[in-house]
Amino acid sequence: MSAFIQVGVTAMRDPMTGEPLQQVPLYVEAEDGQDMPLPEFDRKQFAKDLLQKFRAHMTEEAKEIR
Repeated sequence: MSAFIQVGVTAMRDPMTGEPLQQVPLYVEAEDGQDMPLPEFDRKQFAKDLLQKFRAHMTEEAKEIR
C-alpha cells in the first residue's frame, strides 16, 4: 500500500468573479520507509528580510505624511 503526504493545497479561480473556488489538497507519494525531509528555515535571515521590508514601508509612510 502506498503512503501519501499532503504538501499543500491549491484552488482554481472562478473565471467570472476571480474568487477562489474550493481548495483541493496536493499530495506526493512517499517512498517506502522514508520520511519527508523538513525544509531548511533560517530564522535570522527571515527576521532581517522582514525588518528590511518594514523599514521600507515605514519610510514610504513617512513620505506620504509629509
